[in-house]
Amino acid sequence: MKQLSLYIILLLLAVACYDDLGNYDYTELNSVTVDSIQSNWYDKYSYADTLKINPVLNLALGGSEDHLKFEWRLIPLHDRYNKDSISVEEQSAGYIIGREKNLSYPLTEKPGDYAGFFYVKDTLTGISYKTDFYVRLRIAVSDGWMVLCEEAGKARLDMISYTSENEKLISYNIWEGLGMELGKPYKLVYNYNRTFGTSRLACCESGTFNLDPETLQPSDENNMIWQFSENPNKVEIVGGITMINSDPRREIVVTSEGELFWRKYDDLVNGIQFTFPVNRLEKSDEYFKVSRHIGYKPNYAWPNTCSVILYDETNRRFLALESMGKKDWWGNVTYEAKDYPNVLTFTGGTVDYDANTGKDLVHMEGTREGYVFAVLKTPGTEDYDIYGMITNIDYKVERTHYMRLLPANGDKIIHFAFHPVFRILYYATEQGDVYQFNLSTPEKKAEKILSFPGERISVMKFQCPVAYVAYEPWERAREYWLYVAGYDTACEESVSGIFRMYDFPQQTSAPVLKQEIKQLGKIIDIAYRFKNDYKK
Repeated sequence: MKQLSLYIILLLLAVACYDDLGNYDYTELNSVTVDSIQSNWYDKYSYADTLKINPVLNLALGGSEDHLKFEWRLIPLHDRYNKDSISVEEQSAGYIIGREKNLSYPLTEKPGDYAGFFYVKDTLTGISYKTDFYVRLRIAVSDGWMVLCEEAGKARLDMISYTSENEKLISYNIWEGLGMELGKPYKLVYNYNRTFGTSRLACCESGTFNLDPETLQPSDENNMIWQFSENPNKVEIVGGITMINSDPRREIVVTSEGELFWRKYDDLVNGIQFTFPVNRLEKSDEYFKVSRHIGYKPNYAWPNTCSVILYDETNRRFLALESMGKKDWWGNVTYEAKDYPNVLTFTGGTVDYDANTGKDLVHMEGTREGYVFAVLKTPGTEDYDIYGMITNIDYKVERTHYMRLLPANGDKIIHFAFHPVFRILYYATEQGDVYQFNLSTPEKKAEKILSFPGERISVMKFQCPVAYVAYEPWERAREYWLYVAGYDTACEESVSGIFRMYDFPQQTSAPVLKQEIKQLGKIIDIAYRFKNDYKK
């Protein structure tokens, strides 16, 4: 009887539930979608631009937007929550930049990359909808060409920044009113590096300064003497690289006296300074002078345990800064940094020459193809030879090119630049002319392609891209441009600088002038500062 009663009760409950289900009144949600927020980056300038976004809302069932609430947030991509400082709620509230549907927000944040979020909340249902966007925030000195100039015997820095392919900002004398004496300008050394922190070094008569990442201002605090344990009165750094993909990763610098220093990534993280110069062989007490020119695979070529090629100016020979490979029990190879360079040992190749050249190195650089090209001059003559090599994994270096440079005339050569892809050498003369020499046809003399009478060419180079930077197509195309900068000797120094940019549509085609910027300071050197360079 009890079992029957229980059965009747369960049956009645089931019927009641069925009746309840049948009485439900289903309501379709008036979902919200958002249009007109761009998917690519919003490129803006801090303290100059206002972020304006007018979203278009689409309600699935139509009707009024009166029941919707809005919230805009802007969060640094590289920000980290610190549990010891403030709560998540408080930190999140600090990112809110608007509560109206249409955003109009004056940007005052620091330069960098930001993630944006637009929230739409339906107060009738309690459901929120989110749309993402991205903002790249810069200041006038965030990225672009740093132009080191001289005016009345003192260092000056101008800046050329690009807001788009055809629009640019020019900032003149951004060190004006600095309050410290830098003296004459000598060199810009720029090392973009996400691992170590970027170095943007300005070498001047009073020393070398790692310019502030936000303002590009030098100061006593960022004087590079504090990075050396011997506490020198000043240090003049004229060359350097940071190997981020080598094993081990290390930062290398060369001083104006030819001293060579390096430190590993762990050293930098732990605050360890450059300790002692290593410009000697391991078992020798004889120090030699190292050239400021360094041969290596640029960052975009993924070095991967490749030699850093140096040149001993005292003994006129190629050197290599390598690591020592060690096998563990399972046969895996790890590398330990050698303290000192060694005389470069070649592993073969298509040409034959010795590391002991007996010649003076005047230029050396790596190309996008992975080659390292060097130009050497026979002492006491005007004879130049071109040496080519390629650096492979396990620190093996092969010889690939060896030829005589055939100049068009006897004009004094002052600058060299190798095309990043085409096997072409460009050189500039003291007379203000630029020549092109094709390594594929070495029997032909160089050909004059540009002439600037009455001008002094201070620097000539290609802009090598770096890894970890998102480029627009127009920015990527400019890595093939030749940049020629100098000054008009007849003009007042403060407005004598001229910066020209040339493209070469085909390998042997005539250069096409893309941009010309005049009335800069008397140009001494140039270096390109890349986006996302915000680390000290």
